[in-house]
Amino acid sequence: MKPKETSKKRFYLRWPWDVVVYIVLVVVLRIFAIPVILLILWWNKKQQPDGPEEGYCLQRTRGRLTGLIWAALVLAGGGLAIWFFAVAQTMPYEVERLKEEISFGYYLIPVAGAGAILVGLFLAYRSLRDALVPEKSALAQSIRNQLPHPEEAPPVKELFAMVDQDLKQNGLWCGKLGVGKEWVLGDEVSRIPRIRGVFSRVEQHTRHAGNRTQVTWIYELWIVDDRRQRQVTSLRSRQELEQAMDCLRQRAPAAVFGVYGSREYEDLVYTEDDMKQFAQEQAYRQRKARQEERDRQEQERQAQNQVLTLPDGSVTSRITWDTIRQLLEQPAQTEETVPFQLVPGVPFQGQGRAFSRLACLAGIDQGKTRILMEEYSGRPGVPGQYAWTRDVDTGEAEKILRGWLRGEIPSLEGWTKMERSGRTWQPAKRQRKGPAPTPPQPHRDWPWQMTAGGDAGSTSDFSWDDLEKGLRGLNQEADSYLILEQKDPGNPKQYWFIQCAVARKGPDAGRYAVEIGCSDPDGPLLWERMTPDVEDAAAYFSKAYHHKGLDVSGFQEI
Repeated sequence: MKPKETSKKRFYLRWPWDVVVYIVLVVVLRIFAIPVILLILWWNKKQQPDGPEEGYCLQRTRGRLTGLIWAALVLAGGGLAIWFFAVAQTMPYEVERLKEEISFGYYLIPVAGAGAILVGLFLAYRSLRDALVPEKSALAQSIRNQLPHPEEAPPVKELFAMVDQDLKQNGLWCGKLGVGKEWVLGDEVSRIPRIRGVFSRVEQHTRHAGNRTQVTWIYELWIVDDRRQRQVTSLRSRQELEQAMDCLRQRAPAAVFGVYGSREYEDLVYTEDDMKQFAQEQAYRQRKARQEERDRQEQERQAQNQVLTLPDGSVTSRITWDTIRQLLEQPAQTEETVPFQLVPGVPFQGQGRAFSRLACLAGIDQGKTRILMEEYSGRPGVPGQYAWTRDVDTGEAEKILRGWLRGEIPSLEGWTKMERSGRTWQPAKRQRKGPAPTPPQPHRDWPWQMTAGGDAGSTSDFSWDDLEKGLRGLNQEADSYLILEQKDPGNPKQYWFIQCAVARKGPDAGRYAVEIGCSDPDGPLLWERMTPDVEDAAAYFSKAYHHKGLDVSGFQEI
């Protein structure tokens, strides 16, 4: 089994305990709970540097619980209005005086109160629905509506994962607004290929109350898509709004940009004539085509500053994307691996590092492509000491190579750091401060999967009896092993496993090798313990499977 990377376990308040703690603090400390809550929010964010563990979308829907505050205020106002009317009915003289003073308005008091209660109930229902039933939330429905076939939309976890992954890998953040390469997440969600207009709204509202003047500023980003639907996001400052506009100009350059309420906005939103709408769409496609042509020319210009080494050893500086694509597709025709490499004239900067070379081996196992990016040594002509490698499918390889031709470095999450060893590379040794870690316990809320060697394969439909039978059937054959594994349903790159095999050679031949592994941002972690008989091995698996506290004291990191 090949381990994968994950993030370290960090302590912070998870859902729904964070909400429970906030409510208790408000009840106990009242207004003095605000700084404590802000401190907890800061800590939770610090412990999740790569974004919220549950994902940006789910965090956003759960944040809708704050709507209960407004719902409570509206309900209280409606209840007070009805209470006032009911009390007034018990005092006839007061009723007559009120009728004379406010006339018709007196009879509107219970109507307004009932209306406020209905509005408050609706706000409370919407907040609870979005927070507790995310598949029915407005955010999930917004994503479904922007897919090519909304009726065939995947479950809500996959819907949110599409947006979360895009933001995690490509996200540019302007306050609470996240702009990826495919999606924009604000108060609502917008799909970038469907954006036709982006407009900023800055308004000043002044209210006079006695001798006091209160000024309120509105900063909103309005996005109009190809359905004439509008997605509105409120921001905190003019600076955030300007940053958001700049980000969207980079990601949706063919859209119309302007000011809310302008002629461009009115034409895009309120045009009903089919011919005018068709003309607007044609104008958008022409702008998009021109932008793509400029990008292609810029990519070719960047590519000419690189040297391509072909499989036969020849080199060329005349590089086009068609040449790279032919090299990637060649293994399907020749059934042979195809090596080539790209070396820029000036090292590319990205992900906090400088890279001087990209080597590619197309057509390895099952059509995968192995990519290795070598870090710059700091001295021209001197090979780098470290590199990063990953096996990817053809689609991912094309994405990485297109980015490299533009001087872009992909996210290194999931890549393996390598260290030069003579003329070859080997996985880099981790430099760890402090004592070696101990194996973590399995996760109670992650599903189990059993993988057995030979022809048994993997299955998630098994019992402890099946697991024990598999352990007792282990022997010294090369394909005899058993793995009990679990993965995070929201992020398969995070996993934990325990596996067992019988040692075939050496001083431990015939003994059972029990190994515990998990993912880690610095590389996969693995611990091992040799045990003389299957009963001891089964005891470890039983403790893990039944979550009864696995004894890891005798395991050694390898």
